[in-house]
Amino acid sequence: MSTTELATTTTEQTQTTQKWRRPHYDVFENKDAFDIKVSLPGVDRSGVDVSIDGESLSLTAIRSARAEDIWRPLRQELPQGDFRLNLHLNVPIKENKISAQVENGVLNLKLPKADEFKPRKIKIS
Repeated sequence: MSTTELATTTTEQTQTTQKWRRPHYDVFENKDAFDIKVSLPGVDRSGVDVSIDGESLSLTAIRSARAEDIWRPLRQELPQGDFRLNLHLNVPIKENKISAQVENGVLNLKLPKADEFKPRKIKIS
């Protein structure tokens, strides 16, 4: 997983940077739809934002707060930073038929293809 630093807020006095990680993901395709599984450890459904713009899928996921202030970290090996993923699908999607679920740190997206881009059998007479 690669880490990218992006400037998110710029003012005259300060500049804030946010670390984004690209999550691990799998994309499966059949003639009717795409099935995308994205690993988002530490993220619940309220922290996930998915949007479709034409043939592009954009995903951002924000993790909830880690430890309470009363705890002092002794060792931190889990990767830090929120997640961002952009995919170009090359096929328009039926936006009103998209389904998304988060379970056990995995986001499962079902993206049905637009009817005009599904393969069809041509009958020869």
